[in-house]
Amino acid sequence: MSFFHFFRYLKYHKKSILLVIVLMVLESLVSLSVPWFAGQFSKSLLENYEIYDFGYKWLALIWLMLFIVQAVLRFFSTYKVNFIGAQILTQLSCRLYDHIQVLPVQYFNNNKKGETLALLSNDVSIISYFLSGILTGLVPSLLILVGSLILMAQISPTITLLIMTMIPAFFIVLKVLGRSIKPLTESIVKTQASSVAIASENFGVIKLVKSFSREKVESDRFKNNAYKIQELRKKQLKVQAILSPLIQLLVTSGVLVIVVVSAIHYQTGKLSMAELITILMYGILFARPMSSLANLYGQVQQARGASTRLINVFGLSPEPIENEQGITAVPNNNISFKNVSFQYNENEKLLNNVNIEIDAGETLVIVGENGKGKTTLFHLLLRFIEPATGVIAVGGIDIKDYNLSALRNHIGLVSQDIALCNGSILDNIAYGYPQATLTEIEEAAKLAGADEFVTQLEHGYKTQVGENGVLLSGGQRQRISLARALLQKPKMLLLDEPTSMIDKEGKADFIVFLKSLLQNHTVLIVTHDPELNEIADRVVTMDRGKLNE
Repeated sequence: MSFFHFFRYLKYHKKSILLVIVLMVLESLVSLSVPWFAGQFSKSLLENYEIYDFGYKWLALIWLMLFIVQAVLRFFSTYKVNFIGAQILTQLSCRLYDHIQVLPVQYFNNNKKGETLALLSNDVSIISYFLSGILTGLVPSLLILVGSLILMAQISPTITLLIMTMIPAFFIVLKVLGRSIKPLTESIVKTQASSVAIASENFGVIKLVKSFSREKVESDRFKNNAYKIQELRKKQLKVQAILSPLIQLLVTSGVLVIVVVSAIHYQTGKLSMAELITILMYGILFARPMSSLANLYGQVQQARGASTRLINVFGLSPEPIENEQGITAVPNNNISFKNVSFQYNENEKLLNNVNIEIDAGETLVIVGENGKGKTTLFHLLLRFIEPATGVIAVGGIDIKDYNLSALRNHIGLVSQDIALCNGSILDNIAYGYPQATLTEIEEAAKLAGADEFVTQLEHGYKTQVGENGVLLSGGQRQRISLARALLQKPKMLLLDEPTSMIDKEGKADFIVFLKSLLQNHTVLIVTHDPELNEIADRVVTMDRGKLNE
């Protein structure tokens, strides 16, 4: 995949782009006719000469009509270009979002959220604007550029040749100054992504920030990043500040040369007054696309930088969710780990040849110190991560042979880090099964022990939970998470510290409730709570990367 890969988005809008180009060409033709009309108008006015039986008053009226037609054409072309850009932005951002969403969990562990958000907001906007506005604008710019030269050449080949000799100098300046724009743009985008990441992280844990009075520290961290962006922008603006007046100096110097040479030609009788006015206006018209081309190099470099970041993400392999050949039905809910090893760091194995069989309907409790790989077993079973060696099987079948979505639908996960979406309790319970009826949702809530507290709330199941459930207690969030898992009627349940958010008074009742609930499932429980051993058929300890009974 290369920068030109994104050009394929233009083919989805061929008719609209063709219409835009036609409108822009018509506008350019009108623009090219304006200097000619100016010359003819001055000739008619100064020499009392009629052009095609039209006096200067009629020529002025036609000239005005041309301005009106030009304005109308520009309105429609600008509107269509902007709308094409909006469509490309929608298509590209949706495609990028879909791709990011199916990337392995490891991608989200290794990359800042702010950097990903910057891809979805900033980079796709740069590409869509470049494809719609910049590329389509090249056609009329080149038409005016070439048309002006041809029409000037018909009046005075000498002056036209003089103008053409200035063009190489113009592009040399662009090349030299534009060389530094791309790395500066890339650095600015990366630093902006860090700012978004800092803000996103801090707002997500605002209670933590406030509880430790870290406002000043985090403010300084954000400010340092902001000032880095300022310094980078200062350099970028300096290049742009040099580029703009330098181009303007070249263009105005060129116009001045044209004026002087044209005046000399007029004095020697080589040009009439009408021709003098016409060629000067063509010279001014010629300067307009040259200014556009001055910005083109920087915009190309900016688009190439954005495309590089997008290509890097699109180049990452997604999870094998749409495996049409994968098995969708789980024959039974026994689980086995055979010689399974895993490591995050090359020199340190977290799991070392783990071997265990969990029978269908069995409840297994896994205990051990933090950071020893207990939760990693869950992530391996759900294929959030892949083992370095060994085989994990469900129902006697390697989990790699299952359709990934089907496998996960058979497993209910209640994580210690409970994630709730910003919606109602109803929305959160039905998150994995949105087609569920209210009766099904209420049954799942009853099974999870959530219905009792939900019905006591003023708005019941329509109660808003806030972002990540901040309006609910920890125990309530845990019950909703459990209800969400149970709604899918999974054959296997993975419970990560299920009593961590239950108070002492309610823990005994919750354990009794769990014991009755888990009888019809194969259950793996990760816990530090020794009281949960009572409901286990088996208890194993994670130590030194192995499971010991």
